[in-house]
Amino acid sequence: YMMEGAIAVVVAMLLYLFFSAILFVRYILYSLGLMGLAKRTGVKNAWLAWIPVANLWLLGSISDQYRYVVKGEFKSKRKILLMLGIASMVVGMVIFGLITSLAITGISGAMGGISEEQMVSQLMGRAIGMVGLFVPMMGIAIAQMVIRYMALYDVYKSMDPSNCVMFLVLSILFSFTEPFFLFFNRNKDEGMPPRRQQPVYEQPVYQAPQEPWNQN
Repeated sequence: YMMEGAIAVVVAMLLYLFFSAILFVRYILYSLGLMGLAKRTGVKNAWLAWIPVANLWLLGSISDQYRYVVKGEFKSKRKILLMLGIASMVVGMVIFGLITSLAITGISGAMGGISEEQMVSQLMGRAIGMVGLFVPMMGIAIAQMVIRYMALYDVYKSMDPSNCVMFLVLSILFSFTEPFFLFFNRNKDEGMPPRRQQPVYEQPVYQAPQEPWNQN
């Protein structure tokens, strides 16, 4: 039994390391792809691609720029995505706090720190609070997912209009493909050319007029 338990622990650790490595590679490719695309299109603060939640602002900014440059439309996906991302993070932190409180209350009740009635009352209250937060959490998650995929479609279309629908469908069905699409297509400009550089104005060189008697 000890040998089987040790093998199970080793297998669990290997699986954990394997999936952690996949998530790490996914994060690196996504951040590099989004940052490279932001730099190419002239979007400010490309380094935000490495910061969770803030990278939603960057994705929305690239989408908004595409809509303005190509179609002349004023959109605010960057603001909507940022607000939804912050709201999702706040609700998630509250739910995490309730789960932690549930665990502490259960342990305290099991150790006799509080009476059984108090433990049940506190557990029920926190459980009701979690259920009450679950509905808005799901609403926020769905809204964020829809707006994000709309922005992602604009980004794909700005890079490769002929394959943007395929990229989006594969990103929805197999989310691990999204970072690869962004990374390997970050330098394409088939749908939206990079922002043009402003012409440099050169100050004309002043030349003193020649005196009539010095002219040849």
